[in-house]
Amino acid sequence: MKQTISPQKPKYHHQKANVALYNQLEDDGFYYQLVEGVLEVAASPLTVHQRVSMKLTGIISSFLETHPIGELFAAPFDVEFNDQNIYQPDLLFVSNDRLSIITEKRVVGSPDLVIEILSPNTRNLDLTAKYRVYEEKGVLEYWIIDPEKKTFSFYQLTHDKFQEVAVQNVYSSKVLKPFTLQPADFWQI
Repeated sequence: MKQTISPQKPKYHHQKANVALYNQLEDDGFYYQLVEGVLEVAASPLTVHQRVSMKLTGIISSFLETHPIGELFAAPFDVEFNDQNIYQPDLLFVSNDRLSIITEKRVVGSPDLVIEILSPNTRNLDLTAKYRVYEEKGVLEYWIIDPEKKTFSFYQLTHDKFQEVAVQNVYSSKVLKPFTLQPADFWQI
């Protein structure tokens, strides 16, 4: 008789939790985020997502080699915002002035810059709950990249609220000074 192996299911998906419980999770082979007190499986990214992430990582890393103003990290790497929210942004940057928020396990506090690359499984979360927490907790810049539409949306924190920055040809980051990005040229992958 032929045996079938059923795929492993996430053990903790949709369970209520806080940071203390999150810290005690056993490894079940899945990456989790704690979103408003509920554990959510972080889905594996699509190919286009990975291409965008790798290209942007390369661009920002090259900039940081000549302008060593902080550290860049890529998912999966936890950021603890409060007892109910631990996210794994696609990319995050912490400036040299704030390196003390980086611990052995995760970043505890708000990065200076968070970058999320939209995918079908994360779009709603990135545009709603994460957006709100990033804004409330003082992330200085939030970039949302939509590979499907080939767009960038840049938000800068002004008076405790995100303001979208209109970009004609070049985006100038306030966090990664003097970094600039030409979104139209980026999509020539």
